[in-house]
Amino acid sequence: MIPSVRHRFNLPMKLDHYTTQCDYVLRFCPRTKNARKKLKSTLSDEGVSWPPADGAFLKSKATYEALVTFSREALTNRTDR
Repeated sequence: MIPSVRHRFNLPMKLDHYTTQCDYVLRFCPRTKNARKKLKSTLSDEGVSWPPADGAFLKSKATYEALVTFSREALTNRTDR
């Protein structure tokens, strides 16, 4: 999701366990379908297409916040454990 390590170190955004663990959950998992719809809507509002290209979540504060919200919802509300 982040194009390069150099790019990451120049970001004022904080990454956490939730936002770094969600590739399959983000794009394919049927369990996160509703959360993914909200995420896609926010991205669309910000002019980002789906599936998002590397760096797309870093386009604006809104796109990054949408990723953080999705990640936390998807990984803390799991029912498959």
